[in-house]
Amino acid sequence: MELKNLVIRELQVKDGQQPFISDLGGSCNIDNPFAQETVASLNNALARRATLTHGAFNPENEDGTVFIKAFEEYIATDQSAEDFLSLADVGIDQLANAMSKVSVESAGGGYVIFSQFQDEKFEYLLVGLVRNRTGISFNEDLNPTEVREVDLGKLHQAAKINITSYSLNKDSYLSFMGGKDKADAAFFANAFGCTDVVASKKSTSELIRAARDFCSQNGMSDKREQVVDDVVTYLSAQRSDKQSANLPDVEQILNSHVPNERAEELSGTFSKFANGNEYSVSQEFQPHNHTLTAITKVKAKADNWSLDFSKKSLGPAGSGKDIEFDEMTNSIILKRLPSRVIEQIKQAMITDEE
Repeated sequence: MELKNLVIRELQVKDGQQPFISDLGGSCNIDNPFAQETVASLNNALARRATLTHGAFNPENEDGTVFIKAFEEYIATDQSAEDFLSLADVGIDQLANAMSKVSVESAGGGYVIFSQFQDEKFEYLLVGLVRNRTGISFNEDLNPTEVREVDLGKLHQAAKINITSYSLNKDSYLSFMGGKDKADAAFFANAFGCTDVVASKKSTSELIRAARDFCSQNGMSDKREQVVDDVVTYLSAQRSDKQSANLPDVEQILNSHVPNERAEELSGTFSKFANGNEYSVSQEFQPHNHTLTAITKVKAKADNWSLDFSKKSLGPAGSGKDIEFDEMTNSIILKRLPSRVIEQIKQAMITDEE
């Protein structure tokens, strides 16, 4: 990781008053090893989360348009420490304004950390809100004493913008997390113009791709199609019930297929796998009906006929499936026809002879 810019400021809330920004803090010396360790710890804490929402800026989000504009102006500059400080100040002002619209308990105080860094081929802007925690230390007389330290390993809220993906006009370039309830999460996301705009179509297809890849990469190739079938069944049921799909539910499906000898290693790892940068599946999303249909069914039409059948019924010649495709003759063979279909076909042929 290459740290490029870092700004730290404190947001305070006292006696039920509106949140305000402390006069202390500002640009930090990025050559300070503790500065680099701070950002690395925040980034690692965010990476451990499997509850991130992925999306992009929402230009219709009135609360976040100020920051969105400031961000766009910033990446068009030389991105100096002074430019970054201006961007951070705009963001922190917006955060204070957003915090003033929620309960004092949800808002709370804390340290806002704005950082810009390069990690392998991607450049990121990471904004994190952290708070103090109480610990125990020993004084010079070896007597226990209370100390307060910043809990870097436990993010309260955070947003991470992939500047590289944003510059390439990708559909999804940010991820964010919030508190335990949705109202708590909303004020942080709104302050920076974040929104869950990853299309349900993409979330649905990427989840299924993640399920396939998880099986392939973890020695479960023989279970891959059954896993995908179970995931699709779950998504279809959620869609029918007009309910959202949730990664923890899908993780339980994957866990049920993990071999006993690898249960300790693999169980509980799918959410993080699917929620990462490769797939960017949000913690919660609406299943996309047409995507599910395309995955589970084959539909084709010619001048004189049409086909509509489940992909589970299809196989190559000699596979024993209900519908076999012979690549040598480019023909389809239908097997195990229901008696009513057989009678219908016979009747049609008799009619033609007449």
